[in-house]
Amino acid sequence: MWPSGPARSISPSRARLAPAAHALQAVLATWRAMSMDRLRTSGIVGYVAIWLLRPVFELIAVALIYGTAHPTRLRYVVVALAANAFVFNAIFYVSETLDRERINGTLVSLFLAPCPRFSWLSGFTLVGGVETALIAAITLVFGHIAFGVTYHPDLPAVVVALALFLAALWGLGYIFAAIGLLIKKGNQLSNLVYPFAILLGGVYYPVTALPGWLRYPAHVLPLGYGMQALANATLYHKGIGDLAPQLLPLAAFALVLPCAGMLAFHLLERIVRVRGELDLY
Repeated sequence: MWPSGPARSISPSRARLAPAAHALQAVLATWRAMSMDRLRTSGIVGYVAIWLLRPVFELIAVALIYGTAHPTRLRYVVVALAANAFVFNAIFYVSETLDRERINGTLVSLFLAPCPRFSWLSGFTLVGGVETALIAAITLVFGHIAFGVTYHPDLPAVVVALALFLAALWGLGYIFAAIGLLIKKGNQLSNLVYPFAILLGGVYYPVTALPGWLRYPAHVLPLGYGMQALANATLYHKGIGDLAPQLLPLAAFALVLPCAGMLAFHLLERIVRVRGELDLY
């Protein structure tokens, strides 16, 4: 009988890297599967019409409203509409992820998958992030070509403002996702929330243009701060110090809302476990 060889030792660094590698594989696998499903569902023509032509028609409508009488406002709205693509993604994509998988009958399998929850959640989010980044780019390019909007960006300020804005939206999206799944009305919740985001978020006009009584609820949302910071940094080369009135509140939202989103997700899972009804997903 041959003697057994010495067991191979696994270095602590490789042991630590293994879960991270598995999580990354889950993110990429989820991203590929969801991307193919969206293309298969909409078709190439439908996909292009929805995600590429929509920002063009939105900008044409805005130009008809403001025309040449309000060039400053038109420039602001071009950048704000590009930023609003990420708001649209958070409300209509991220917030509906869990309830959509429940309807498709796949959420139970996802929760039972041997990988961290954030991995497949991040994969789903990545699909929407790629789409909305493309919409934002088309909006900015079309605004420059069709309406002569010129950009003078301060890149560090743009990066900081965008990072804080996306972090706040990520947390907000998962709060709505937990609520939508709990009431089993994810899409209906999105359609209820979005008009308020348009009214109070500073998309078609800055928050400063709102009547005084509407500014109060607008200031308890991260949207207006993000829109104004991105517009100032992109159009007028405003630096991080110049954007402090917008970036400081936005940083607070970027810290609080992701924590609240993760807490809402864990509370939702706890509620289902206490009920012993995983199929409620």
